Amino acid sequence: MNPNHYPFIWHRLAVQALILAGLVLGVLLWRLRPEQSLTWLTGMLTLPVCWGMLRVLGALGENQSVFSRQQLYNALVVAGLMVVGALLAVTMTTLEWLPENWSDRYGMLISALVLVVIGNGLPKKIEPGCSRSRGQALQRLFGWTFVVGGLLLAALWLSPLSMHIARPLSMLLYGLMLASCVIGYLRIRASDRNA
Repeated sequence: MNPNHYPFIWHRLAVQALILAGLVLGVLLWRLRPEQSLTWLTGMLTLPVCWGMLRVLGALGENQSVFSRQQLYNALVVAGLMVVGALLAVTMTTLEWLPENWSDRYGMLISALVLVVIGNGLPKKIEPGCSRSRGQALQRLFGWTFVVGGLLLAALWLSPLSMHIARPLSMLLYGLMLASCVIGYLRIRASDRNA
C-alpha cells in the first residue's frame, strides 16, 4: 500500500457540505439583503475557490505527503466553518431569529478562538534566528497570552453584556495582551543580555 495514500473521505465530504451550505446561505442572503451582494458573493466563493486552487496546484494530490494534505483539509474545514458560521449568523439576524448584535458577537468570538488556536500552536514551533532559550521563552509568553486572552475574550462575547460594555472591555483586554507581550519581551531581552 502506498504510504501517501489516505482517502480523506470525511474531509472531502465536510468541505463539499460546507461549500454547499455557503452557497445556499449566500443565495438566501442575496435575496434578503441585495444591497450587500458583493459581501455574500465573497462569502459564497471563498471556500470553493480555495479548494479549487489547491486541487489545481496539486497540493491535495497523491504526490504530497499525507500530513501535508491532512493539514490543508483541516484548514479548509476550519475556514469553511468560519465562513459558513458567519453567513449563518447574518442570516439568522436578518430573519430576526437572533438579536442583531449576534452577528457582531460571532465575529468577535471567532477572532477570540483564532487567538486561542494560534496561542496553542506558538510554543510548539521552533523558530530559527534567535537563541533557543530566548525564542522558546518568547513563544511561551506569546502563546500563553494569546490562549488566556482569547479565552477571556470568548467568555466576554458569549456573556449577556450589552455591546456598549463588551466593546470597551474587549479593547481593554487587547490592550492588556499587547502590554503583557511588550513587557515580557523587554524583560526576556534584558535577561538574555545580562546572561
